[in-house]
Amino acid sequence: MQDTIHKVLLALHRLQKVTKGTTPGSIQSIVLQLTPDGFAFCHKGGVDEGSQTWSHFQAAKLFQDYRIESKRSNKISLEAQIPNLLHVFSSCANSDITTLRLANGQDGRPVLHFDFSLAGNATDHKVGQEVPVRVIPEAEAEGIREPEMPEPEFQIELPGSVAKLRNVLDRMKQVGATLVAVEASKEAGGADLPGGKAWLKLTAESEVVQITTTFPSLNLVTEGKNEPAPERSVALQLSLKRLAEVMSAVNQLSADTHIACIIEGKALVLYALLPSGLGSLISYTPVVEA
Repeated sequence: MQDTIHKVLLALHRLQKVTKGTTPGSIQSIVLQLTPDGFAFCHKGGVDEGSQTWSHFQAAKLFQDYRIESKRSNKISLEAQIPNLLHVFSSCANSDITTLRLANGQDGRPVLHFDFSLAGNATDHKVGQEVPVRVIPEAEAEGIREPEMPEPEFQIELPGSVAKLRNVLDRMKQVGATLVAVEASKEAGGADLPGGKAWLKLTAESEVVQITTTFPSLNLVTEGKNEPAPERSVALQLSLKRLAEVMSAVNQLSADTHIACIIEGKALVLYALLPSGLGSLISYTPVVEA
């Protein structure tokens, strides 16, 4: 459990480092939303452009005992610095049992207090670490939510670990391209297969060269869709830098499945389903206006 959360935090940390407007020494923070059913991380990188990344975890899969109580319908929202969370989850990654609770620190300010055991030569020794947090007021917390999106035209299962897509995007960056066109369409001959097949095409160009790569015979995902995929192609123009960093960050997760949702005129939404059904990471890359 701790190892998976640590990998998610590493992915969010990577995205934070390339966030537009981030300066050396600036606070690198994320929001933790705690509810009776689980918790979520929210990273609002490039928020002015609509870029966000969320990671949801199921409490029943992670904790033996999980209780959340608050006057806000048993919901709590906290802000914490990513490096502090990375440090503590790195420390407890190999612990069999980790206990965390929201408490007041030695200075009276709120902290997430972690208790865990580390193996020693003779005996395990207990460790306690604290991460300072800001309790987000209700009015502010209610405004922190995922973007509302219409149903995607295409939901496409990406190949393998997304490393192939990351490598293609990196090559596009190397030739000086700044935008990438992502196009999807049904594939002829896939009608007899469950969900059907689709191809995904990436195109980027600079002053001297154009690069186009097509990934054929990808599975169409129908779960959660009310309408079938259209008979026409759908294309999005995206920030090459943003999409490349999303793919690089997600590639670290060892996710079971990656699904790209193509929403015409809106965004590419990438879903990474975490191992053992622990949860998911969802990253929104909005279209760039021509």
